[in-house]
Amino acid sequence: QVLEMGKISKGDVIEGVIEFKNSGDAPLELESIKPSCGCTAVTPDKMTYGPGETATIPFTLETKNFSGVIRKNIRMNFKNGEKKTHIVVVQAKITTDISGSPRFINFQKVKLNPDTTYTEFFEIENESDSPIEIANIQSSNAHVSVYPNNVSIPSGKSHLIRIELKPKETGRQNGQILIESDHKTQGELSIPVFINVRS
Repeated sequence: QVLEMGKISKGDVIEGVIEFKNSGDAPLELESIKPSCGCTAVTPDKMTYGPGETATIPFTLETKNFSGVIRKNIRMNFKNGEKKTHIVVVQAKITTDISGSPRFINFQKVKLNPDTTYTEFFEIENESDSPIEIANIQSSNAHVSVYPNNVSIPSGKSHLIRIELKPKETGRQNGQILIESDHKTQGELSIPVFINVRS
């Protein structure tokens, strides 16, 4: 059984109900009910259902750590009845209002030259219905600078962000670009930065 929940904004909590009917002549006893992921909570108010009774078991699913199409299983094990195990699949497409592209920045095989600045770009896209204020964009690496540091992005628009690397030492110097916004559920976004400086 698949429960299709449609499009859900990232960060929203999916709420739904599992329904089944005891079509037998004896009480149907639920032994256990287990979601496949800690993001899903199932809260049955009872474990035994009389003949002809329809069960309605509520569940919630946290979406803050997901994007794209997700499928989460809820396994119900019965003590009796024709079918001892029944699996319900909760499916949804998690959409993001703010996205960064590309998903990471790569400064590979960079030569150590204090007079040279290496430049990459990434785009922040606002797919929400209202403007988004990007209050702060900063790098966790002291050798990486970000321009601009803040920007307002209208609904349905995007903004190009410039990233500059001034290598000061050799080796791997990975970090992150941290983006803070006024979005209610996606207030923070991070983009990994991979750096490998050679002499």
